[in-house]
Amino acid sequence: MARPETVSDALFGSLARPDNLPDEIAQQIREKIVSQAFEPGQRLPTEQELAQRFGVSRNVVREAIARLKLSGYIETRRGVGSFVAADPGLHAFELLPADLLRADALEHVYQLRVEIEAGAAALAAQHRTEAQIDQLRDALRQVDEASGDWRQGAARALDFHMAVCQASNNPYFVRLLSLFGRAIGDAVRTLRYCSTGTDRVTQIEQEHHRIFDAIVARDSEAARAAMREHLSNGMQRRQALLKDQPPAAS
Repeated sequence: MARPETVSDALFGSLARPDNLPDEIAQQIREKIVSQAFEPGQRLPTEQELAQRFGVSRNVVREAIARLKLSGYIETRRGVGSFVAADPGLHAFELLPADLLRADALEHVYQLRVEIEAGAAALAAQHRTEAQIDQLRDALRQVDEASGDWRQGAARALDFHMAVCQASNNPYFVRLLSLFGRAIGDAVRTLRYCSTGTDRVTQIEQEHHRIFDAIVARDSEAARAAMREHLSNGMQRRQALLKDQPPAAS
């Protein structure tokens, strides 16, 4: 039987006291599993040890463990403890917030998003209904009207992308983009904030209109190309912002 990991001060970072403590604890443990600080089959620290380390109740730790079990990262054995799964996370696709703070991982996430949304735009051009065109037009109008407010602009831009995805009439594209939308929300808001007062806001609006026009014209290849260009431009700007940021304090 694998021995439990000793809980040291260096093993986990301190909690920032967010609104959802179980989520932050689950995220920290998940990151240790992904980085193989905890190896497959290894027994995790006990609930009591984790509670002491994080300065929370055992109930909070129990909720975090339940999240990790549900997403396939750990297995629990009654009366024995919690263990890292043999194939952690294999059956649950997730985008970790920490991934979006690393330039290399962010690039991989955006590459996946480009392929998914470009395909969705192409399908939307083929399968959209007139009612969905009206919904897209309304979503585009709201994006344009929010151009002066970076918070609203980011939210309405995500709405527009979701409307494109819904117009593909493929529910799996919608589910995937819903996942991306939650994960990349902060990145989109950061881009909008940093673009305020620059020509980039106008470029974003023009890119959205090209996507819309191609879908209206039922030109699937033009819709695919317009979406690919739009997201690739966003990816390049986000990478540039990350490179300009000073290293985080330890």
